Amino acid sequence: MLENYYGIDYTDDEKKRLLAVQAAIEIAIASVSANTADSNNSKTLWDLKHVAQEIGALADSIQAALK
Repeated sequence: MLENYYGIDYTDDEKKRLLAVQAAIEIAIASVSANTADSNNSKTLWDLKHVAQEIGALADSIQAALK
């Protein structure tokens, strides 16, 4: 999805960040699409809003865990 974000020339740090963000996006997709007892439009909107606010922190955590 984000393979060409930095173009064709990117540093190792940029590649690591890109992979962490992609992993965070996959987690976000799974979280938002998960069925719960409260699976309705307002749940989806709430999930999307909060996931969007925390995607950077989640990517930071993933990167830190891989160090």
